[in-house]
Amino acid sequence: MELIDFGADEVSEEEDGVYVTTSFTDFGKMQKGLEEKGITIISAELDRIPTNYTELTPDQQKEVHALIDRLEDDDDVQNVFHNMKD
Repeated sequence: MELIDFGADEVSEEEDGVYVTTSFTDFGKMQKGLEEKGITIISAELDRIPTNYTELTPDQQKEVHALIDRLEDDDDVQNVFHNMKD
């Protein structure tokens, strides 16, 4: 419950740890809050989570996956995000 004060939107427990989801604007606040509580952070990263998804035909999905593969193969591209419903 204390994590809500730091901006936690969602907290889930998995076999390999606890995952905390927060908004982009609260990311730094959350990191600082966890450190103040003495909670060890194994990994912290920004990820774009879509609020709506787009349904595509199988042919369109194939094209988009091919484009994503080409983008991810480019050394200058760090991350690729999409809102395609698989």
